[in-house]
This record gives sequence, C-alpha cells and structure tokens, in this order.
Amino acid sequence: MEMWHVKTEFKDNFDRQLQLNRFINFYDTVKPHKALNNSTPYEILYQYFNQPLCKQP
Repeated sequence: MEMWHVKTEFKDNFDRQLQLNRFINFYDTVKPHKALNNSTPYEILYQYFNQPLCKQP
C-alpha cells in the first residue's frame, strides 16, 4: 500500500503540515472504519463522551 505522503510533492514544510492535518481530519471524521462497524473514530468518541453519567448512590 502506497502512503499518501509518498505520492504527494509538498511545496514546503508548512504545506506538508497542512496536508497532514487535512488527512488526519478526513481519517478521523469522514472515513468509515470496518473495525468500528463503519463508524468514524470521531463518532465513536462522541458517543462515548456523551453517554449519561452513572448516578452515585
């Protein structure tokens, strides 16, 4: 599998960082993952952190 950073020529380090940030955003918020039942990592974290808190006795 060819990696995204090998296929792309970057203008400079700023451009490389910008493209990396865009890739991470896509990977975490847009791309469904089979291991997560076709959810994104963001969706899983959102569900986890928005579940009701347990009540203390």
